[in-house]
Amino acid sequence: MSTGHDDLDAWKRQRTVTLALELADSGRCENFGDIAYALQFERGLATTLIDDPDMRRQLNERCANARESASAETPPGAVIPDNAPSFFRRAASALWRSGSPVAELDSAAS
Repeated sequence: MSTGHDDLDAWKRQRTVTLALELADSGRCENFGDIAYALQFERGLATTLIDDPDMRRQLNERCANARESASAETPPGAVIPDNAPSFFRRAASALWRSGSPVAELDSAAS
């Protein structure tokens, strides 16, 4: 007899594995340890669900493949253009530059 708790537990297990695979394929994690650390803070997901030697090997391989493909996409020495600063950053910079002159600050201190 299936209960709602069984379905919820199965969904949580599947979600944990899916998140682990997504993290491995993203290239942001170097190995299983990084994935386990990230999942530790992801809504309290239990990393013991993916703490299996075969799963560790698969995640480590996927992490390595993702890092290799990411490094192959940007050849060394390639110039990556900087993005223009956001509107908020430009507005804050303009406000900062329009601050009081130094002479007024010196006279206020005396």
